[in-house]
Amino acid sequence: MNRKTAVRRLRDRLPASIAVAILLAAVVSGCGFKLRGAADLPVEMSTTWVKVPDPSSAFARELELLLRGNGVTIAEGPGQGIAELRILRERITRRALSISGEARVREFELVFELQFTLVDASGGVLLGPDTLRLERDFQFDEQEILGATTEEELLRENLRRSMAAALVRRLESFGRARSN
Repeated sequence: MNRKTAVRRLRDRLPASIAVAILLAAVVSGCGFKLRGAADLPVEMSTTWVKVPDPSSAFARELELLLRGNGVTIAEGPGQGIAELRILRERITRRALSISGEARVREFELVFELQFTLVDASGGVLLGPDTLRLERDFQFDEQEILGATTEEELLRENLRRSMAAALVRRLESFGRARSN
């Protein structure tokens, strides 16, 4: 096949490709699909100090990363013109979900509870205290203890990421409700 033939084939297919792209875009937008972009956080949070019991925790790092990604300047401490996102409690617990006939745990549940409040720069409480809760369960086989331990650690990491995202969505929801 020479170059002219290849260019002609491409030119002949171009209108069909454009039509398919337009049709696909119409279908996707018609079903309500929307790419998750930057969160529309309350304007009071433009500069925020995240007060968390353990600033070096994986959750605190994940939350600060998400806030920065959404245009929030993270302050090193309290100060003039700085809002405070106070994480009052951050706790992941594990409990038995199901037990076999031999009285052995077969399933565990991880529960992440987060209590927080949002305070504006003048010290007035904007939101909270409010609580968010996420749960994940996993199978436990004592014959494969290493795999179960690894799965639990992965679920804990997933819970931390999911909770940080849930908190940002909750703050965004609060900001939208206030602006309406």
